[in-house]
Amino acid sequence: MSDLRRIKNLLENVIKNKDLIIFLGVCGIFLLVVSSNFSTSSKQTSANIKQQEIQEDGQQYEQLIEKKLEGILKEIDPTRDVSVMITFDDCYEYVLATETRENRRSEKQNQNTTISEEEIDSKVVVLQQQGESKPFVVKRIYPKVRGVAIVSKGARDKRVYIGLVKAASTVLGITPDKVEVFVK
Repeated sequence: MSDLRRIKNLLENVIKNKDLIIFLGVCGIFLLVVSSNFSTSSKQTSANIKQQEIQEDGQQYEQLIEKKLEGILKEIDPTRDVSVMITFDDCYEYVLATETRENRRSEKQNQNTTISEEEIDSKVVVLQQQGESKPFVVKRIYPKVRGVAIVSKGARDKRVYIGLVKAASTVLGITPDKVEVFVK
């Protein structure tokens, strides 16, 4: 009985001291806010890193296409002094593998009424690589070319000019009106 009285007295003292209860409550809320900010910032950092990797991939793709086109155009221009800049519409688009489950039920209530229920559950397939989860990419859709600027010393000659336009439009799969050629 004496233990119960001690506990009862202790609880009564704590309840009387409202400042202590308020202080403990504020500390608890503070800890919750701080811990959620840490987990959110680490998720944002991870997302920023992945976004940066995608941008770097896009820049590398653009540079590769420009260098390849420049190499071809240098074969057409007898001076071999050609510079190329390509502009793209959008960035990459990824098609991810998904696992889909369909669940269909129909129930006949009476002669005229049938209740049908359809449930579709779709999840992205995730691969574990080196302790990191990554979605499984089925297909990467490259950005479309918006236009090309070519600067060439040999473009003064009409045959070279036309050859540069035809080569660029053919290689990039764009119409000739999206190719501009300038003389150095």
